[in-house]
Amino acid sequence: MKKHAKQLALLLAATMMIGCMAGCNGRKDPEVSDTPTPPAAQNTPEVKTEDEITLTFWYTYGDNEEAQLLNVALPLWEAEHPNIKIEVVRQDDSQYHQMIVTSFGTGMSPDVARVDITNVAAYASQGGLVALSDFDDFASISGDYLEGPLSTNMYQGKYYGLPLDTNCKAAVVNKNVLSDLGLNEVPATMEEFISAAEGRGTYSLNVSGVGDWDMYPYFWLFGGVLTNEDFTKATGYLDSDASVAAINKLKELHDKKIFTIRDVDGSVDAWDGINNEYAMFFEGPWYFGSYEDREAAGIVAATIPTYEGRSASVVGGEDIVVFSTSKHPKEAYEFAKFMTSVKVQLAMLESGQLPVLKSLVNDKAVLDNPVWSVYMKQLESAQARIPSPNNSQIQEIWSDTITNIFVNGADVKTELHNAAELIDEQLR
Repeated sequence: MKKHAKQLALLLAATMMIGCMAGCNGRKDPEVSDTPTPPAAQNTPEVKTEDEITLTFWYTYGDNEEAQLLNVALPLWEAEHPNIKIEVVRQDDSQYHQMIVTSFGTGMSPDVARVDITNVAAYASQGGLVALSDFDDFASISGDYLEGPLSTNMYQGKYYGLPLDTNCKAAVVNKNVLSDLGLNEVPATMEEFISAAEGRGTYSLNVSGVGDWDMYPYFWLFGGVLTNEDFTKATGYLDSDASVAAINKLKELHDKKIFTIRDVDGSVDAWDGINNEYAMFFEGPWYFGSYEDREAAGIVAATIPTYEGRSASVVGGEDIVVFSTSKHPKEAYEFAKFMTSVKVQLAMLESGQLPVLKSLVNDKAVLDNPVWSVYMKQLESAQARIPSPNNSQIQEIWSDTITNIFVNGADVKTELHNAAELIDEQLR
C-alpha cells in the first residue's frame, strides 16, 4: 500500500504548525479554517479509456474493514476500471479531521475520503468538497439510500457526499426485568411499556446524558421536531407545540421515576444497570460485542417501541466525499458510488459495517444476524442530527437547554423558543 510518505509528512507538519498558530491566537473551534478556500471544482471532460489515472483515497478504517477493502472491494474495482488506479492511504484517526482541514489550504487533499458524518457540512462550507447532487444521475440514485444516512450529506440545499457506512441506536432490553413488569415479550409500543413501568417505583428506562446523541431519539419518539426538512430553520419547529409536548412527556416520565438521565440524577450507567436494574435503554450495535453472551443473560436487541405509531432513532456513521481539488472529479464520483454498491456494501458488512442501501434492509445476510437485522430495520426511522458547520455550537445550545429544563426547572416553552432562535443564528 503506497503512502505518499513525503507528501503526508509535509501535510502533517503543516497541520501541526497551523494548530500551534491557532493555539497561540486562542482559537477554540477547529471546524472553521482560516486557510484559503480553493475554487469549486468544475466538471472535467471524460478521460479517454486508454488513459491511466490514479485517485487517492483516505480513510481511517480498522484492520478488519481495511482487509475487506483491500482484498475484496478494490479487486472488484480494478477488474471493472483497469485504467483507474486507487491509491489508498490509511490515516491516524486522532489527527484526521485537522489534516483534512489543513489540506484545503495546502492543496494536498485526496481525491476521495471517508469522513465522519458530522464534518461534511463543515468541509463543504469551506469550499473543500464537490456537490455530488450536481451530477446528472444523483437524483435517480439518491432514492437507493436510507433517508437518514443520506441527509447527513446535505448543506444549503445540496448533497456533498454519499452515505458509506451507518449505525443508529436501537433498544437494548432486559427480558428478565420486563418479566418483573408483567411483560412476557418486548412491547411493540412505548404506551404499553410506560403503563407496565408506572407501578414499579424505580427507574426502568435510562439515558446517559443531555446531549444530542443521547436525547434526540427520545425527543423524536415523543413527537419533537428540530428544524424544517432542509435544516435551515429551527424557529417554528424546535419551539412548536409538538416539541414542547415531547419534552413535557419526558419530564412527566422523569417525575414518575420511569425515565432517568444519569448525568442529571446520578443514577447507574445504562451499560451496568441493564444487567439487573433497567428494563431498556437505547444504544448502538457495539453494545452487542458477543450477542450469545448477552442473550444468555436475557438481554436482547429490539427495535425501539413506537409511540403514537412512530419509532425514532439517531444516525451515526461515515460518508464518502469528493474533494474540489481533485483533477478527476467524475472518476472520483464513480468510485464513491462504487463503494456504496450492493456488492461492496455486503463485503464491508462482513467486517461489521452496516450498509446504507434500502435494498439491503431485508437481505438474507442482514436478516440472518440478530443484531444487524434489528439495527437495519431501526435505520428506516432514524434521523440525522442537524448537519451544519456549526454543529458543536448547536450541540452546546441543545445541551444547555435540556440542562436548564431538567436541572434548573426552566419553563419548557420559553427554553425551546430561546434555543430555536440561537440555533437559527448558527444555520445562517
